[in-house]
Amino acid sequence: MSIRKRKSIKAESGFTYQVYFNYVDDYTNERKTFTKSGFSTYEDAVLFEKKKKKEFNKELNYIKQYKVTVDDVFHEWLNLEAEYAYQQNTITDYKNRYYKHIQKRLGHLLIYELDFRKVQNYFIENQDLGLSTNYKLKEILNLILNFSMKCGYILENPLKLVHVTGKNTGRSRSNLTYSEQDFDLIVNELLNKPSDIRYAYIIALYIGKYTGLRISEVFALNKDDFDFNQEIIIVNKKMIYANLKRQELIISTKMKTKTSQAVLPFHKDLQSIISKWFNYHPHQHVISDFKGNYLNPKQLEYTLWKISKKNHISFHFHTLRHTLATKLITNGANIKAAQEILRHASITTTMNIYTHVNQKLKEEALYIAFPESDKSA
Repeated sequence: MSIRKRKSIKAESGFTYQVYFNYVDDYTNERKTFTKSGFSTYEDAVLFEKKKKKEFNKELNYIKQYKVTVDDVFHEWLNLEAEYAYQQNTITDYKNRYYKHIQKRLGHLLIYELDFRKVQNYFIENQDLGLSTNYKLKEILNLILNFSMKCGYILENPLKLVHVTGKNTGRSRSNLTYSEQDFDLIVNELLNKPSDIRYAYIIALYIGKYTGLRISEVFALNKDDFDFNQEIIIVNKKMIYANLKRQELIISTKMKTKTSQAVLPFHKDLQSIISKWFNYHPHQHVISDFKGNYLNPKQLEYTLWKISKKNHISFHFHTLRHTLATKLITNGANIKAAQEILRHASITTTMNIYTHVNQKLKEEALYIAFPESDKSA
């Protein structure tokens, strides 16, 4: 027994008893000490110690009764929760990353074996991966462990103690937006391609530029979604395309968030571009091939990647959305209006994630606060 007798001014007898014992944390594998003071008799302290040790052992035995692996839990999550909590493209992304980076190394472990030490070592061994990739893998492991807690397979999620490392391969803030020269370069490169779908790709880029729509939303648009009389664009669907062949592409009305479904202003410059396209393109589906068949956004993403690499620039479809957000804010647009154009669920997202103030604007802000003194005076 680990009972200490300690002096106490408050106790009538002049002392109390303290329970203390060492144990190994089942999640971190660290040696820890449990203590509790204030017992008036030795017998009370002994009784409490027995109950506490029994409680620790009960918890350990409780989780060890479940012989389920990390892989079992991931697939159970896919069947029971994934489709209700996440968009299909997100689920596909999670599956791809899990099978590529997690399954072979951690999938065979029993879920209660996925303690702090194993998970931390996993990320230490992932140091050659990009930091953003490791954060995404942590996100996937977190949902697996949280789901395990819901199912009662484990009592605590050790991931909150894990530190993620990796190569900082992300784009700099200056590369989150494009210049007009970059945009024109991309369009000209597409025009030089022999494929008939190059014009559809260019139209997709212009729609993204003037609306900030996500690529899945642009590729789902029909001609009926463009109202030239009221000068509005109706956004109420998106394309499901991750890991799907062209003939398997799906148009879904299940949007990313409630605010993703919206009516947007139809800029006159875009009206001119779209009007010419509608006269040339006879099919109802706006971004389609010469037969009217759906196009896979992945092919455009790959094409943009090749053009960007060839010309040593940083441009992807989502750059259009980043740039529109930045232009709206830096040119003095009403922040609430900007939020509704970008269809963010939270105005904080508009301000913090998509608004990237450049050095010149920061200088201007500083000189507004402290106007330069007249040196000739």
